[in-house]
Amino acid sequence: MTSPSDPGLQAERTGLAWSRTSLAVAANAALLAIRELEHAGPSLALVPALMALLVSVATAAYGVHRTRVLRHAPLPRPLAPRRAILLLGWSVVALAVVSGAVLVR
Repeated sequence: MTSPSDPGLQAERTGLAWSRTSLAVAANAALLAIRELEHAGPSLALVPALMALLVSVATAAYGVHRTRVLRHAPLPRPLAPRRAILLLGWSVVALAVVSGAVLVR
């Protein structure tokens, strides 16, 4: 049994967190696409679904990268790259706002 401070677990937990986030955003993309296709067929209204799909792919790709970085020693300094995290975080926030706006109309 490994202890909670096992350095290999950090990379695994990080990978799982990025995977969950990516999956949630992909589900959002699918739901937005299904909603728009059922109501109007293919149109410009699919842009939020495409945006969600793009954010999902970017999140998954960055998660794979971060997991690989954390599996190798020595760990990078700073440990969390601010620019990439902020960009993906604000992308998810923007997606939430756009999704809310789409659902209200």
